[in-house]
Amino acid sequence: MRRWASALVGLALGCESIVGIEDRRFEEEDATSECRAYCDAVMEGCTGGIAAYPDRATCLSTCGALPSGESKSDNSLECRSEQAVLAGSSGEPASHCKAAGPFGAGICGSTCQGYCTLLTAACPDKLTGIGDCVAACGGLRADGSYDLSTLGSGDNLECRVAHASLATRDPEKHCPDAAFKSAACADPPAAEPSCDDYCRVVGVACTGASSAYESQAQCLAVCKLLDRGKNADKVENSVGCRKYHAYNAIAAPAQHCAHAGPSGDGHCGKDNCEGYCQLVERACAAEFKATFGDLGKCASACGKWPGAAADSWNATAETGNTVRCRVVNAARASEKPSACAAAVGGGECQ
Repeated sequence: MRRWASALVGLALGCESIVGIEDRRFEEEDATSECRAYCDAVMEGCTGGIAAYPDRATCLSTCGALPSGESKSDNSLECRSEQAVLAGSSGEPASHCKAAGPFGAGICGSTCQGYCTLLTAACPDKLTGIGDCVAACGGLRADGSYDLSTLGSGDNLECRVAHASLATRDPEKHCPDAAFKSAACADPPAAEPSCDDYCRVVGVACTGASSAYESQAQCLAVCKLLDRGKNADKVENSVGCRKYHAYNAIAAPAQHCAHAGPSGDGHCGKDNCEGYCQLVERACAAEFKATFGDLGKCASACGKWPGAAADSWNATAETGNTVRCRVVNAARASEKPSACAAAVGGGECQ
């Protein structure tokens, strides 16, 4: 795991040169008096494992992106300043430092509000195609950990906030890590993805006409039947691949939600049949055996139905003799065995 301190190489630690010293002086002189007072308080009151910022320069640059507010409980500099003062005076700094920093932590606005504020200020290009940043942020896992030494990696919201804070100083370096589809904030590539994480992202990214599942419960039930794969997967018939495409769908749901859904649409697996046959075999074992016998015969039969080819999901009807109808009912059958008849070509899928 990359440590937070290593993320600062070339920023705060390697500044012995005259240019580096001049940069730091400029940042200090350019800051408002409110930001200087805030950073005085937060750098003194929040240190070690409860530090809000890795250094004063990052505090000052982050402060410049924080909005003003009238309430002491909103996503504002004023709220964070009060929490920073309390961190130094209350005798319980750990109770205040998580809110005093960029996270907000549900005390100074939600962590999603803090994240979106910083991403908008430092990395606006990373919001292209995302209409409501705070709503999209709901698809990110929140671990509730604010120790900067652990936030260099990990597929969670807090990691992205930490990098968004750094991006206020150096956007070119840190915006790729602060983005929804983050270069650094990812779980170990060889590990299995979590069904909870996958379904959280796809549930937020794919809604309305682009919905991949009929409910969160259905997504979780289907996920348990699919091969889990690895976090690094991008083309395999696996949950890992579908999670990858779910992140793509945050900015472009019409294009990517089908790839993130139960069939994979030929982007997770070679076509819609690979995902269908695996899912129906596991959701409807008796019906599958009676209708197809094995996966090879299923794939052969499926290849003759409308919607078998890659990239055909959105162009195929949800009812009638189509692969899409069968996949939709196989997904339903993961919760309700009564859908198995349609999943193998009966009922509404004739």
